[in-house]
Order: sequence, then structure tokens, then C-alpha cells
Amino acid sequence: MGVYFRLKITDTLGVRVEGAHAFNPLAGITRTFWYRLPTDWVVDGAVPRQRREMLVDRLYGPGWRAGNPDGSRYIILGVQEKLLSDGEAAGKPWLADRAGFYVCAPDGELREVVPREL
Repeated sequence: MGVYFRLKITDTLGVRVEGAHAFNPLAGITRTFWYRLPTDWVVDGAVPRQRREMLVDRLYGPGWRAGNPDGSRYIILGVQEKLLSDGEAAGKPWLADRAGFYVCAPDGELREVVPREL
């Protein structure tokens, strides 16, 4: 069946100015992503950092950390994560959310789904 995980990311777009990326934190946008992850992705009651980073990399695309060809780059301002308990997952809180919904295979491959398929 899997475990359910919510990831909220606040980001903004930075532009290259004199060798660094300038950005306005007030222009940040928060987006929510829901996942059904393989059970073995949870270690000591949490999703390990490297797994979370894998999910972020898949959302933003390959090479996103290096920036876009036009010199812009996404700047992550904040990340909130929540691993749902069995009781919380039974309530299917994602059905009332406007978000991205993904099922994750054991190899990390993501498949976007509609909320009821989560």
C-alpha cells in the first residue's frame, strides 16, 4: 500500500546579477505535493533527507540547482514535510487539497495521478 507524505515548498525565481542570484522573498509561492511512497522509504519515522531531495529534484527537473539557460534559478525559501499517520491517511486529506499528486515506485520513479488514485 505505501505511506502518505505531504511536501510543501515555498520558492521564488532568482535572476543572475553580478555573478549571484538576486531574488525577492516576498514573491515566494507555496505549492503542495502529496505522495504515496514505498513503505521502506521511511526510516525511524521520517523520510530521509536524500529521499526528500530526490523528490524535489524530480519536481524541478534535472540540473535545476545549476540554473536555467537564461541565468535564472529557483530559490527554495522553505520546505515543510509531513508523514501521515495511518489514522490521518484514512481521512484522505489530499482529496480537499489543490496540489500535485504522485505515486512513487521503489526506484523513485514518479507517476502523476488524480487525487482519488493516491
